Amino acid sequence: MFTHDDILMPLALTVMIDHKIKDPELQEFRNQAAALFNLFELEQRTEDELVEWFNAKETELKTTLTGRRKNTEILRALTRFSDDAHVEAMFDAMVTISVADQEYRREESDLVKSAASIWGFQRPPLKIVD
Repeated sequence: MFTHDDILMPLALTVMIDHKIKDPELQEFRNQAAALFNLFELEQRTEDELVEWFNAKETELKTTLTGRRKNTEILRALTRFSDDAHVEAMFDAMVTISVADQEYRREESDLVKSAASIWGFQRPPLKIVD
């Protein structure tokens, strides 16, 4: 059984991994969350509720992404999923969020590469902007 937090955490990490929170990524975070809630048979959340969740977690995630336990927390968020349909949908959502601002940064690439490695996918052939 999955919770809303289980679904939202990898998506939020994808938004924040490059330490730049941009509106297109936040909008895609909300879009992807809605689609994943359907897949995981979870009750939908309003856009306001999703923004509120993100804002409540933002400081904690910033600390996580700059701390020593960064890789452990990312691994914990990603390894929650093992069913083929779940990992494929989550991977697609993460890639979609990471390119929503039309800038694919090294940190985003590293996160997507980690997810691909864990879940057995090829990393998408996207050009990194640095």
